[in-house]
Amino acid sequence: MLYKTIVEKDENGLGMLIAAAEQFSKERFLEGIRLKHYDLYDINQMVVWVREHQQKLNRESLALSKFAETFIQEYATNNNECFETARLFFNRIRSTISTSQKVYKKMCPKVRRQLPSGTESPSVYERSYLTYAPCTPDVFGISSFNDAVGELYHELETFFVMVVQSLVLCHKMIKTEHDVRLDEERCLAIYRDSCEKAMSGLRDFTQMFCGSLPEAESELLERRSKAKKLSDFALENYHRFNKTEFNTYLVLDTIRKGQHDGLTQMEACLWPNDHEKALRVREVVARFDELPDVEGQKGKLCSSILVKFLKWCGVEAEKEKKVYVGYFSREYGGAFKLLSWKSVSQERKNLKELGVDDGELVRDFEKSVGALANQPRDVIPFKHASGYN
Repeated sequence: MLYKTIVEKDENGLGMLIAAAEQFSKERFLEGIRLKHYDLYDINQMVVWVREHQQKLNRESLALSKFAETFIQEYATNNNECFETARLFFNRIRSTISTSQKVYKKMCPKVRRQLPSGTESPSVYERSYLTYAPCTPDVFGISSFNDAVGELYHELETFFVMVVQSLVLCHKMIKTEHDVRLDEERCLAIYRDSCEKAMSGLRDFTQMFCGSLPEAESELLERRSKAKKLSDFALENYHRFNKTEFNTYLVLDTIRKGQHDGLTQMEACLWPNDHEKALRVREVVARFDELPDVEGQKGKLCSSILVKFLKWCGVEAEKEKKVYVGYFSREYGGAFKLLSWKSVSQERKNLKELGVDDGELVRDFEKSVGALANQPRDVIPFKHASGYN
């Protein structure tokens, strides 16, 4: 008779595995060794086999723990079917499940008779001497067996402790995810935090669409448009899309909101949370030659003014190159020659080594644009507008 090793990939399957692993005990182990009539060779072979699989289990358990650290706090995960949480976790403990099945199978009684037609095979977890089978404790305990038996017991004990830890962690993640889907405030906080981290991590995300208005479709953006409240949207789509889909949605949503306020794609992506700042930067770039002390050596722009401008723009340091190369250099139409990014970057480094604070640079540049602020300010179109809009 063949035993069934199938485990349903759902919460009930996890519960069954945990219950079976927790049944492991010295008495049940000795019962299995005695009734299976294993000889010394078989025992030593099992010791080696368990040790080999213990290494795989250790690696799998470490990876699972690492994955679990961020899983709940990530609004989107890199799994196409991440809403099937139980399946996702089962895939991450594949070796754990497979090895435990083999251990239980080794401790199942041999039944040579065939099952009646139409009868389902019993599970290894139900018939193994290690779990629910009747157990008669050995009078003399493990000391009456060969030392190899004691060695195997300790190996299996370590193995099942790790199995239970991994399975309990999986069960905890499934329950926590379910709780998040019912907690509007927590889910919304995770959504907003993930949006902020994703946008700050996409340093050059405008290149995702080659600098032109993306025509890409986004199911997530469509869902957002239909949702009456942001909280409803956050609850409905938690852990239902992967990171690429989530990032695409964020960029498209950012561009859409920016265009509503009169921004170009580039401006919307560089200043997604401060559209007023983007319009101020546009004006300053268009009137850059009106600022004091912009001329440097040999008819070129002054490097220190450019560094002050970049700090004043208020973007992350990693995006300053994008502001200068992809934005300022394209839109500056003044009388002076542009500097290379290498020169600007070197000046930025020199000022930092001299101990010049970024706040000081921002204040100095704000004073320079003060005169412009006293004059009428219109939304100034870009000379390369066709390349962005």
